[in-house]
Amino acid sequence: MTRTLYALWLAGALIACDGGGAEETPAETPPSKCPKVSMDTLSGQWIQYAGNTVVKQQRFEVVEGGTELWYTGGGFTKRKLKGEKRANDFQFDEVLEGDRASRFQSGSLAKVRLYVEPRPKDCSLRVSEMSVENRGGKEMERPKGTFTTYVEYPSNQPMLTFRPCTDNLFVGEAARDRAIADKQLEQSGAPEPAIALDPALPTGAWIKADADGDTACTYDMDLFFDDAQAKNKDGAVQEKLPAGEVVDGYRPYYAEFYAPFSGNHHLQIYRYRTCADGTRELVGVACLESILQGG
Repeated sequence: MTRTLYALWLAGALIACDGGGAEETPAETPPSKCPKVSMDTLSGQWIQYAGNTVVKQQRFEVVEGGTELWYTGGGFTKRKLKGEKRANDFQFDEVLEGDRASRFQSGSLAKVRLYVEPRPKDCSLRVSEMSVENRGGKEMERPKGTFTTYVEYPSNQPMLTFRPCTDNLFVGEAARDRAIADKQLEQSGAPEPAIALDPALPTGAWIKADADGDTACTYDMDLFFDDAQAKNKDGAVQEKLPAGEVVDGYRPYYAEFYAPFSGNHHLQIYRYRTCADGTRELVGVACLESILQGG
C-alpha cells in the first residue's frame, strides 16, 4: 500500500469515529467506537497522524498493563519509557541505565518525557514530547515542538517494529566467531557497525543459553531490515529461521540479511522460544545500526 493510500485509510478511520473534524466532534460520539482511547488503558500500538499523513518514524507501543511504553521518536532509535496515570493524562519517562543514567545525573544528557492524553471524541491521543535535563538536581522540561496526534496502528497494515533492543548484534566475521565479537566489545564497548556491502550480509547474536530459557524448548528468529520485515533476494519474508546449537554455553542466532544497498541500515533479529504448549514467545531483540560501505 502506498503512503498516500495508507494516509487516506487512516483518515477514513478518523472520520468514521468522529464524523469529520477532530475539533468539532459531537459530544454524543459513542465511547464504544474508540474502546482503547480512554483513561482505563492505552495498551496497543499507535502512530502519529499529521494533517493527512501518517508519520511512520513516530510511533509507540504501550505494553499490556499501561506502565511501559516503547517509543520510536524519529529514525530507528527505540526507547523504553515507564509511566503513570495522572488526573487527565499519562506521563512516561525514559528509562536510563548505566552510562546514560550517569550522564543524565551529570547534566550532559537529556531524557525523553511524553505526556499522553486520550481524546475519545476523535479516537486519538494527544501527545506532547519533552526534553528533560538535570540541572543541579532539579529536572527541567523543554517542549519539543507542539503537541501531536496519534491514532491506533491498523492491524491490516505492514508490520513495523516497536520493541527496544535487548542484545548486541554483530556483522561480518564477528557474527560467525564469538571470540571476534567479544574482542569488539572489549575494545570499544559495542559491535563494529561498519562493513563492506554484501548482499548476503553475515549477521548474528551470541546469547547465553541460560538467558534463553528451558533447553527443552526450540528457538528461532525473525529478521527485520530498517524496521520492516526482511526479505531474501527472492522476495520471501525471512522469518522462523532456526537458531544454532549451543556451544560453550552460548546459542548463536546467525542469518544472512539480503542487504543490496549501501548506507546506514537498521538490522534486527527478533528471538523467539517455543515450548511444549506450542506458544511462540518473544524473548529478546538483537539489533545494530550498521554502516554498509561501497556499492
